[in-house]
Amino acid sequence: MIDTHAHIDTDAFEADRDEVLKRAFDAGMEYIIIPSIGVEAFKNLQDLVESEPRLYRGIGIHPHNVANVTDDDLERVERESFLKKVVAIGEIGLDYYYDFAPKDVQQDIFKKQLEIAKRRKLPVIIHNRDADDDVLKILTEAQDGTLEGVLHCFSGTPEFLKSALDLNFHVSYTGNITYKKSTLAETVLQTPFERMMIETDSPYLTPVPHRGKRNEPGYVKLIAEKIAEIKNTSLDEVLSMTSNTAKKLFRLSIIAFCVVASFKTAWAQEETEGEYYEEEEIVNPYKKFIGVGFTVGTNTIVETQKLLAPATGERPFSYDGLISFGPTITYSPLDWLILEGTYLYSENKKVIFTPDRKQGIQSNSNTYQFIEICSHIVLRPESRINFFATFGGTYIISNINGGPDAVSAPNEPPPSGNSRTALCGGAGILGNIPTPFGIITPVAEWRLNFQFGEDKDRIVDQNNVRADITTFYSIPRFTLLWYPSF
Repeated sequence: MIDTHAHIDTDAFEADRDEVLKRAFDAGMEYIIIPSIGVEAFKNLQDLVESEPRLYRGIGIHPHNVANVTDDDLERVERESFLKKVVAIGEIGLDYYYDFAPKDVQQDIFKKQLEIAKRRKLPVIIHNRDADDDVLKILTEAQDGTLEGVLHCFSGTPEFLKSALDLNFHVSYTGNITYKKSTLAETVLQTPFERMMIETDSPYLTPVPHRGKRNEPGYVKLIAEKIAEIKNTSLDEVLSMTSNTAKKLFRLSIIAFCVVASFKTAWAQEETEGEYYEEEEIVNPYKKFIGVGFTVGTNTIVETQKLLAPATGERPFSYDGLISFGPTITYSPLDWLILEGTYLYSENKKVIFTPDRKQGIQSNSNTYQFIEICSHIVLRPESRINFFATFGGTYIISNINGGPDAVSAPNEPPPSGNSRTALCGGAGILGNIPTPFGIITPVAEWRLNFQFGEDKDRIVDQNNVRADITTFYSIPRFTLLWYPSF
């Protein structure tokens, strides 16, 4: 089971947080998602989720805390959405029950955080209290086919449910459905499992029979039991279906698989400490020498723009979803060491403002050629499934609007290529498939290339604002390698 919404980073759990988590995991909890509510708590929440492989988080600003939100705060939300274990933008939305922030301010910040989610391709966790019409209106305007997320602590009518489902949103139920005066049975009954999740919203909305006490993630099973009763089905089906829905929406499966596996390896090493046993020689059945293959991935170019006068400050910007592809060759001098050379080609057709687009002159798309030379350190080379870490260097040949037909704007130098070096690093998983003609090795990896130096004095928007730009490239990729038998 998965608790998709629990505020266990708050002071309510300060005295016994470890015990609360132990009870939850002992009860069968797979993962817990902790949404953030304010900028001041971002760091503590990140430290918490990094301390336990089964904890994940959202990043966002709750409507209670938006009265004094600045552009810097919103830029921080987007910047930190790249951090490890952030799986959503949230908790965001509207709350008209309390008067902590004017309605127009809440709506403005809500819309801006929805745009961040779309740029980052992350689901949203939405708070809605007494604001059904405005929430639906804003979501309808923002929905361009890419926005997805969950209306948490859902307490709407069946009609509101239908509108949410039509917008491709999920809903999540919490302890209030167990209350004697609850009117949500019909709404729960009409919610398809593939759009339904469960949550505790700890420390609030404690389910029966613990109502009146502090809520905690271990109680999420009580909510599943109530849903099973309403839908006249088994508890196991509710837990299985809601967990699968949560894993799909928040993309937990692949992330969690790698994280948990690394923790299990550490635990296994600790368990063997102090034991006396006769060492056996480990024979590697998957010895490799030279491999050849092809790599394909998606390149996200992430810029930090340091604005120059008259504008000041920094802001993040990214181009995402750029296809990258090219050949790869590897050499394994040792079982645990793989040396790799990869060439990747990537083209950015999403360029909006560059020097060559000044005064209406059309620019060519930017191209990037990556020549990566790196090393992989393999954790258990004798296993069929291996985890590995990557480090090395990259030579980037970038052609910024410098194609054969490019022309420069008045008073601008002609476009030209721009070559850079970068530091690359990453982590991934590979498999070994023995065949009569060698070993086939599929590889899935997330790799980052951090470009050295800044691009100086570049135009970054239609107002001719200039900036010095620091860039890194996020390129998750899949490689298929063949190691022939010699």
